[in-house]
Amino acid sequence: MDSENEPRMSYDGIPSMAYVQKANEVLAGIGGYEPGKIAGLEELKRKMEDAGFGSPFRGLIQRTMEEAEELGEAEWADLRKQNAYFRYIANLKKYGMARVSIALDAHRVARGFARMGYDDIIGHLPLDGNHIRLLMDAGDDGIIAYRELMDRMDEASEKRGCFVAKVKVKGGTESVQIAEGENAELKVSRMFGVNAEIVSTRPGFRNVPIISAKGVRVSLVSAIAHYASGSVAGEMGPGDEAGPYNAKLAEFGIRPDVRMDMVGGFEKEKAELERAGFMERKDGKYLLKGGIKAEIAARRKKRKAETLRRAALLLLSPIFKFYLMNNEEARKKENLYPSLAVTPGERHLMLFSYMDAEGLPARLLLKKKMAVEGVVPLAGKELAAALLAEDGKKDPEWVSAYMGMEKGKIEGARQVLLNYSKGKRGAEFVSRIRKKD
Repeated sequence: MDSENEPRMSYDGIPSMAYVQKANEVLAGIGGYEPGKIAGLEELKRKMEDAGFGSPFRGLIQRTMEEAEELGEAEWADLRKQNAYFRYIANLKKYGMARVSIALDAHRVARGFARMGYDDIIGHLPLDGNHIRLLMDAGDDGIIAYRELMDRMDEASEKRGCFVAKVKVKGGTESVQIAEGENAELKVSRMFGVNAEIVSTRPGFRNVPIISAKGVRVSLVSAIAHYASGSVAGEMGPGDEAGPYNAKLAEFGIRPDVRMDMVGGFEKEKAELERAGFMERKDGKYLLKGGIKAEIAARRKKRKAETLRRAALLLLSPIFKFYLMNNEEARKKENLYPSLAVTPGERHLMLFSYMDAEGLPARLLLKKKMAVEGVVPLAGKELAAALLAEDGKKDPEWVSAYMGMEKGKIEGARQVLLNYSKGKRGAEFVSRIRKKD
């Protein structure tokens, strides 16, 4: 982003509001994945952070009020009385910063999807930063899957040491987490302005999910939920008794399996559904016929469960395979997703219990993989094959298809793993054999 194009114009007397305007222009111009957009989004995000857009809400209000003090005395005297105005401006900044962050991380995830060959999911990413639009389009099932996976990632967080700084700002104090190696003064000045003062620090802990950057989590999981809900809905079919009812809903532009007796308004549509025999009116209320109601309940239950199952697998399967097939050095060199933990912790691995129902003890396999990598003399792919065959109880044909590996090599790798598992003497024997090759 050229310096001559940097936003300098004020907006309603508040200079930093120009960044909100700039963000809206940039995001509105995004029609799809464009790798060239990443650098511009990075620069815009940095400028917004420098202008305090990443502050807690009270800090945003304070920074906004400080900027307003630069106005003329008469203007300031009038604005000072309008707390609602400052809250409105702070909300715009918070939302603008969030959208830019999500758009940037969505483009970074798209870059990873392209590398993995998952081009069909790229179009489901919130590349313009608007993940709410995606979730609304995904419907109840997509929203529930999104919320479930996001909550599970938060719950399966590892505790990491940090410092907690107590910051004195106008109007009170704030607590700010400072990660190890992070510049506390710079972070505090960005969040609260140069007049903020660090009055004390103390050791503390912060929760770190398996994907630490929230924007990456939001963009990745919202895309997967949107993709999964659409694919499941497309496979459901119209239904038996519910089929003609759903066809009528489609004429109104309403998604299938909506219980119209549970929805407010739509009086004209409900009257038409009554005339068509799908609803009846009792005591002034529209009621859905019993057979249709029962079928819709069963269909919604099935769709909800399948959407969550499919979304969980779409999220976790690539991560599982990435951890299983790559050693730590390779994972550091080229991570699967931005901010994905290079080596997952014990609590991170709890997420992979979703895969148990698929006949793959992913959590146990990864736990053992992290314990033996660098110890067992096998390359990443061979070690993965050995673990799948021995601890995963998968036959050579399955492992060969999953790993893209010759069956003969799988048994050899399994024997090496077994020898190391049996103790030091077996390990020494295998080491001597390898040195002679």
